[in-house]
Amino acid sequence: MRGSAASDSSVWSRLPHELGDAVRPRIPEIARACVDAIAAEIPEYSGRFAGGPGRAAAIELARRGIERDVDRVGTPALWQADRLAGFRGHGRDAFHSGLSREAVQAAVRVSSRVTWRWIADIAREAGLSGDVLYGAAEGMFADVETSMAAVAEGYSAAEAAVSGTGERHRRLLRALLGGRTFAAEPFPAEPGKEADSLAAASGLPLPERVAAVAFRALPGAPEFPPDLLPEHVPADPAGDPPAALTPAPDVDLIGLAALPPGWTAAVGPLVPPAEAPESFRVARRAVDLAARGLLDAPGPVIWCRDHVTTLLLLADEFLVAQLASTTLEPLAGLSGRRREQLAETLLALVRTRGSAPELGRLLDLHPQTIRARLKKLGELFGDKLDDPAERLRLELALLAERALPDRG
Repeated sequence: MRGSAASDSSVWSRLPHELGDAVRPRIPEIARACVDAIAAEIPEYSGRFAGGPGRAAAIELARRGIERDVDRVGTPALWQADRLAGFRGHGRDAFHSGLSREAVQAAVRVSSRVTWRWIADIAREAGLSGDVLYGAAEGMFADVETSMAAVAEGYSAAEAAVSGTGERHRRLLRALLGGRTFAAEPFPAEPGKEADSLAAASGLPLPERVAAVAFRALPGAPEFPPDLLPEHVPADPAGDPPAALTPAPDVDLIGLAALPPGWTAAVGPLVPPAEAPESFRVARRAVDLAARGLLDAPGPVIWCRDHVTTLLLLADEFLVAQLASTTLEPLAGLSGRRREQLAETLLALVRTRGSAPELGRLLDLHPQTIRARLKKLGELFGDKLDDPAERLRLELALLAERALPDRG
């Protein structure tokens, strides 16, 4: 391709200065015509170039490009090295703007065709010879070849960079959440070094604190929308297990409120990076509990910081069930409704140590009703109601019973 660049440079350098002098005043018109033709012929550009700032920016970009090319006319052996760099930039910008490779290459062809027609007409108006027209056509055709190649190169580079960045982000995510090293990876494998190396390769500073995010998708749920998380957030919602990691959950995870039906996300506690596996463990536990109906959230996102008590109580379901059954055994012989009433009063009592009138106001019951219940509780639990350690056991047991209703 370097040969093509040199040859079309020499073609333009052999053309007379008069061609450049004749074309230069008309460059703004040519630029507008190029943008109009691209908008008319390429659907992906029609909305972008329809008007407003997008059209104005496109016209200015086209004007600068045409002006740069015209500056080569009659200039011996001059090939502006930044020309191809500019087209590579166009390719990168097109990728990041969501345009297809075919669309941006088609835009180069359309723009070149329109520019050639204008140059040919201007050359005829200026009375320039057919040799000049032939030379301009040769230069234009060579430009199309090199420009399209540069655009494709820039587009591919941007595509590869994003793909590579995503992979590095996922490796950083797995390194932090897994708390492990990858002996086969081309990064230092010494303990404590891998995450730093992966963070540097990802272009991400290793933050002081991070929160892990666990995802769960029901069978048949739609795919995870790619635009719900910012690009800088290491995430792999389709991984095994699906996860993300962020130093600023309140900012970075706003988009998760728009999770599609069938998806749930749980945000673990903010912790130092070395404790990211624990944050992820808590988040996964929250997702599992929510799936079983044991943890409520107003939307698709569960913030573990709002459910610390439940998560703590249900960290070991077997032990907490044992605690509930043994500690609350005095209630076992009561009927369902009577047991529920006494358990409600007992929880209020051990939490507040309030009097009958105070508990009545708390539970919206008459003090006399509370006195009757307190008398029954005294008969069932005796001195345990006056022992601080036993009151704590009772409170934990009652909360556990609420969290695990199927064990009650």
